[in-house]
Amino acid sequence: MEEYLKRIADSLERAFPLEPDISFFEKSAAFIWEADQNHCTEVTDVQTVDISLLKGMDKEIEQVRLNTKAFIDGKLANNVLVWGARGMGKSTLIKSVVLAACSMSNSLKIIEVARDDIGQADKLIKTIKNINKKFIIFCDDISFDDNETSYKSLKSLLDGGLIGGAQNVLIYATSNRRHLLSRKTSNNSDFMRWEEELDERLSISDRFGISIGFYECDQNLYLEIVRSYANSFGLNITTKELDKKAIEWQVQRGSRSGRVARQFIISLLNSHT
Repeated sequence: MEEYLKRIADSLERAFPLEPDISFFEKSAAFIWEADQNHCTEVTDVQTVDISLLKGMDKEIEQVRLNTKAFIDGKLANNVLVWGARGMGKSTLIKSVVLAACSMSNSLKIIEVARDDIGQADKLIKTIKNINKKFIIFCDDISFDDNETSYKSLKSLLDGGLIGGAQNVLIYATSNRRHLLSRKTSNNSDFMRWEEELDERLSISDRFGISIGFYECDQNLYLEIVRSYANSFGLNITTKELDKKAIEWQVQRGSRSGRVARQFIISLLNSHT
């Protein structure tokens, strides 16, 4: 009977979750927001890498770190957009810096909001705005197509319309597009209307106080990343052989990036076991 009642209680909790309070957010540093239930689920094992392994982005790391520290300290801080080439560590940069900050301050929490749920994020804001914690809402790999209107919800979040004056929330986002939206517009002969539409689409990225761009890395940086990973994993291989194999892998993949470097090292680790 006790087990039966417990199952009923668990089912009711999933169907009608209680609004989280400050004690709920003591469970973890990271959470994922489930929009359909307006419920946060704690994440105990965030997939990221140590900041020391992030190569070629010292300036960018420091910029995000200082902004995050200012936020924790109750000072003015900016929303952050990291955009650019695929696989260059945009998400890793944010997660690594924020989680490092979380380890230093229990007052900071990061909540990931899926791209498709941005339009409902006002529900999350209303839930957390009065909780005595600092929250970074993390929107990963976002972009909006021509016929979408959900970008207006993000625009409102950044302007404070949905936040309603909350001082404990920032938006950190990543995108492959610098301006988040396509530059294309509908076929319209009215130039003034076309110009207004284009300005509306491009203005959303201007609402991020910090905008950091990443481009495809050159071969020297690619090899530096490879060597860093190899050293971290303790691979027993000469630098000359490592570089040769890494270049062969890069040619095969047709691109150079931090992601490609990590995939190469994983493959190499498997071949050495």
